[in-house]
Amino acid sequence: MSERPSPAAVLAAEIAAVASLGTSLVGRAEALLEPLRAVLEFDAACITMLDAEGRRQPPLLWRGYPSAVVEHLHSTDFFVSVQRLGFSRNRSPLRLADMPVPPGELRGWAEFMAPAGFGEGIGIPLHTADGRYLGVLSTHTEDRKPVRGEIRDLLGDLAPLIAYAVDPLRTITALAALVTDAVAGVMLTRTGATAPLPGLPRNRLLDRGSPVVTEAAACYADGDSRATFLTPTVAPDPPGYLRATMLACPDQSPYDLEAVVMLRPPGDLHHLSHREMTVLGLFIAGRTECQAAARLRTSVRAVRAALEHARVKLGAPTNAAAIMRAADLGLYLPPTQRC
Repeated sequence: MSERPSPAAVLAAEIAAVASLGTSLVGRAEALLEPLRAVLEFDAACITMLDAEGRRQPPLLWRGYPSAVVEHLHSTDFFVSVQRLGFSRNRSPLRLADMPVPPGELRGWAEFMAPAGFGEGIGIPLHTADGRYLGVLSTHTEDRKPVRGEIRDLLGDLAPLIAYAVDPLRTITALAALVTDAVAGVMLTRTGATAPLPGLPRNRLLDRGSPVVTEAAACYADGDSRATFLTPTVAPDPPGYLRATMLACPDQSPYDLEAVVMLRPPGDLHHLSHREMTVLGLFIAGRTECQAAARLRTSVRAVRAALEHARVKLGAPTNAAAIMRAADLGLYLPPTQRC
């Protein structure tokens, strides 16, 4: 007769099953609570996710807390408390009795948790296998009896698996994987900074403040969920073009991430010249003929000729149709790129 798996092995298998679900990030977070109840009794629970740029760690999911506590979880005060407890640096779960700071000195506990009737709790730092700090899984009970030491240690052992289940970068990398021919990529943050995109190298064209990143951020700010456009290569790469693609991150991505920006081969350029792609980009950006001519330091007649040549090459019936087709196909150089 085969031996029954241990409760720890069963819990690990259940968490792994949750991690494999093809549901939303919140859906996976919600599904995690059920197997955890098998070893951990709680009256309220939340999973908070780091927003480093906003200096917050708001909840991705919360259950059982009164509105005053939920408001606190969304505040910068909660972020300060979490930092003070060292969750971003340490990986061991903390019960109330384990805290390096007396609970009465923590505003969150003294002014929100305790008045709400909670007597005990445990916080489990969520760090991924590659070392990223995501946030904290916390549970609270009205009972003052602390979680047993062996349960605390088990949760510490399972914390990387729990982190994997709610790691929002998995959703983002899956989104990026839809662009199968990408040769470089970054993640764009709310402040305009860029962060590495797992699985793809960086490229100087994707540095913070570059024309590509500036254009991608503008497209995102305009409400585009997807945008594609061309950019010239830079030395020492051979002269030519790359296609930049911006994909907006899901709403429940890490709160400081807005979009992924990738570079890929240019594809069929329909024999468009650099000048023609530039003119198309100026019209797509809403410039008039006179404004386009001034930008290019040429005549309106030359701008019209370039647009007409582009229309023929794109097989469009009208100039307006050519501009729309270029926008749809990403066959243009935005005004942020070199003329």
